[in-house]
Amino acid sequence: MRVNRARAARPQKGDLSVEKLVSIIMPAYNCVDYIAESIRSVQNQTYQNWELIVADDNSTDGTVNTVRSMAADDNRIHLLETDINLGPAAARNRAINAAQGNYIAFLDSDDIWFPDKLRKQISFMEQTGYGFTYTAYEKINERSEKMGIVVSAPKSVNYSSMLYRGDPIGNLTVVYDATKLGKFYVPDIKKRNDFALWLKMMHDCKRAYGLNEVLASYRVRSGSISSTRKSELLKYYWKLYHDIEKLSNVKASAAMVTLVFFKSIRHTDQRMQRVRNNFGAKQITGSPTDIEKSSEDTAKAVNDLENITFRRTNESDTLAAVDDNIGVEYIKRR
Repeated sequence: MRVNRARAARPQKGDLSVEKLVSIIMPAYNCVDYIAESIRSVQNQTYQNWELIVADDNSTDGTVNTVRSMAADDNRIHLLETDINLGPAAARNRAINAAQGNYIAFLDSDDIWFPDKLRKQISFMEQTGYGFTYTAYEKINERSEKMGIVVSAPKSVNYSSMLYRGDPIGNLTVVYDATKLGKFYVPDIKKRNDFALWLKMMHDCKRAYGLNEVLASYRVRSGSISSTRKSELLKYYWKLYHDIEKLSNVKASAAMVTLVFFKSIRHTDQRMQRVRNNFGAKQITGSPTDIEKSSEDTAKAVNDLENITFRRTNESDTLAAVDDNIGVEYIKRR
């Protein structure tokens, strides 16, 4: 199914007149409602020298048929199938193993790229010489509607900052230079395996760099891994820190305490973003009934903002309770 393609000649630094091949890694499982939109966002890229490797994890809906149909019309799309469900880490690794590109990028089967995403990010990497980069992104809901939340991209992160402050990198925004860094494979962990991969890469490349421009949309879905209960996620963070990163009990515990703290701050910031956006969008126009309703909505938005601000001022007490009741309790059970 794979087509032969000539390797592009190495361009001068910052020169995109000759585009290097980008391999896009897309794991897929029962995502028939979204995957076509995700694939189209790749096809709409202004940077055209890419291959999309879709690693299906034994979907039971129409996902495979959708990908087959789109691949039949575009030989840059490649489908990898399996007869058993192996999980997202194994799916990503199958796609990474098949990748032939100079660059490796990641996009989940329900997320969306902006048309200039690859061109701007590859240009950023060529101009700076950075080997591992990410960008800012926005959040959308299941209906592809903007949620009023933008996750900015820090200028740079290293191993320690990610270990103790959590993962600020959106999986859908990452591109790394495989010719400089080699291929990295995803650790076998059910949840947060993208974070595990970034930590693994940091051992070699030391630092990742952010392009703080919104170039992708992350879809928030009910029942997704990102909506898993905090208590469950903390178990996986412990497995990541203690079992995979081989941190001592003391270091793993300390990392989890600070991780919960900074993640809660980021979550609160995002809620404040959404309330501010809703507040700013209110317009008191129309009939008296409409005006009354708009006034009620505005008052509720202000009240929500005040509640969030109040919770933020007491964040340390709340977080200590969260860690004592969930994280430390779990660690003690270990």
